[in-house]
Amino acid sequence: MPENKNLFTPVEQVPRYKLVAQQIAELIRSGQLPAESKMPTDRELVDQLGVSRATVREAMIALEISGFIDNRFAAGSYVAAIPPEVGALSRVTGPGPFELLEARMVIEGEIAAEAAQLITSEQVEALNQCNAAMREESGNVVSGGKADSEFHIQIAKATENTALINIVSEFWRERRRLPLWVQMHHRLGDIEEIRDQLITEHMAVVSALHAREPQQAKDAMRAHIASFGRSLLERWHELEDEQKDDVTPPSERLVQQLR
Repeated sequence: MPENKNLFTPVEQVPRYKLVAQQIAELIRSGQLPAESKMPTDRELVDQLGVSRATVREAMIALEISGFIDNRFAAGSYVAAIPPEVGALSRVTGPGPFELLEARMVIEGEIAAEAAQLITSEQVEALNQCNAAMREESGNVVSGGKADSEFHIQIAKATENTALINIVSEFWRERRRLPLWVQMHHRLGDIEEIRDQLITEHMAVVSALHAREPQQAKDAMRAHIASFGRSLLERWHELEDEQKDDVTPPSERLVQQLR
C-alpha cells in the first residue's frame, strides 16, 4: 500500500465574495472592463454571476479596498485609472469579526487597566473630546468611525507602550479593510441607539480611568466590547447562510462570555 503522507494538498475554502472579486479583477486586468469605465450595476452582477446581492456588495468592497475600483459619490463605481499591483486582492484577508472581537476583549481590557495607572488629565480630556466627536458623526460611520477608533488608540497611548499602541491600531485597520467587517458595521451604524450606547459605555471607561481604578477600567472596557459583540452576534445571525460560510463562526467560549 503506498505511503499517503504528504500525498494530498489541503483544499482552501475560498469565500464566495473573493471568487467574485477575483473574476472581476481578472476582467479589469485583461482590459475587458476598461480603465475608468463604469462598473455594471449590482443587479447586473447578481444576474450574470448567479450569487446574492450581499456577496456582490462584499466583492465590490474588496475590489475598492484593494484599488481595482473607485466608488464615486452619487455616481456609482468605476474601474480605477491604474490597476493595483499584483497580489493586492490576496491581501484583503485577515481574522474574522469574532476572532478579532475576542482578542480585543482580552487585550484592551488589560490595556485599560494599565492606562488607569498612567493616564494624565490631558489624555482624559482627549477621550472626552473623542466622545463629543462621536456624537457629531453620521450614523453610518459611528461603529467604525474615526472618533471611535481614536478613543481606543488614545487609551493605548496612555500606557506609553509602542507595542500596545500598534496592536490596538491594527485592530482598527483590520476592521476597516475586511469586506464582511465593513458590511456588518454598516448594519450596526444605521441604528442611532447603538451610537448612544457606545458613547455611554465610553463614558464609563473614562470615569474609571479618571478615578485611576485599574480593575474598574478593565471591567468597563471588557463590558463595552462585549456589548458591541452582542450587537454584532445578532447581526451575524441575520446574515444569509452563504455569508456565514465566509467567516469563522463565534467560538462557544466567546458566546458564553457575551451572554
